[in-house]
Amino acid sequence: MRELRKRIAGFWAPVLLVLFLVGCGGEGPVRPDEGLTREPVPAHTREVIVTSDDDALPEGCRPRPVAELLIRFLDAFNQGRQAELSSAFFVSEGPSPPDFSSVDYRPWSWYSSSEIGDDGMVMRNFTTSDQGELLRYFARRHQQGESMRLLKVSLTQTGLLDMESNVGFVFVVTREAPDLPVGLGGPARIAYGKGALNCENLRIFTWTMDMKTQEKRTERQAADWLCTDPPGWRPGEAVVACT
Repeated sequence: MRELRKRIAGFWAPVLLVLFLVGCGGEGPVRPDEGLTREPVPAHTREVIVTSDDDALPEGCRPRPVAELLIRFLDAFNQGRQAELSSAFFVSEGPSPPDFSSVDYRPWSWYSSSEIGDDGMVMRNFTTSDQGELLRYFARRHQQGESMRLLKVSLTQTGLLDMESNVGFVFVVTREAPDLPVGLGGPARIAYGKGALNCENLRIFTWTMDMKTQEKRTERQAADWLCTDPPGWRPGEAVVACT
């Protein structure tokens, strides 16, 4: 148990710090179907290039199906398709797993999006562990014209929350919206983060994403630390996935 706690803490500690320091966003209520009549955003590229794999990964959680899951999730986000968002992303509405005592309770399932200023401080943040609030947030972001595009995703560790069917991942996306501050994410509008999903039901249950005003890198430079660039690859033409 002690080893499990150390393993989980090492992966999630930076995220939990943001959760408890910043708290949940304070945006007003919006019906889940608001903003769904906008012009459709072009669908995400469907091509996935796998540069490394691992046979030991749980079934359903190899790089290709994980990349395809994230592509479907971001397509649904961009198009405002609430039913698909609800089925792709699960946020816990119950107690923490039994391995966590009530005395040492920590959220284990959430969606978080943060904007980081020049001083390294969080300028704006939305964090929730409530499924209904999350879907209303997705609807508001669609209404604001936000869209995201996946560049690369890399699988990290298995066995999160002491379940071998849970796998962590890290990612780089571009994030566009008219209401995002000028300069946030740099010229390429880069956002990056980490998450987790369950390989049996293929649902994401954690997503933490940051954008920084100090970002200066191109799409290729920002994603260079994840996966090897395939020969001739151009960011946006295909999603690169690896272990």
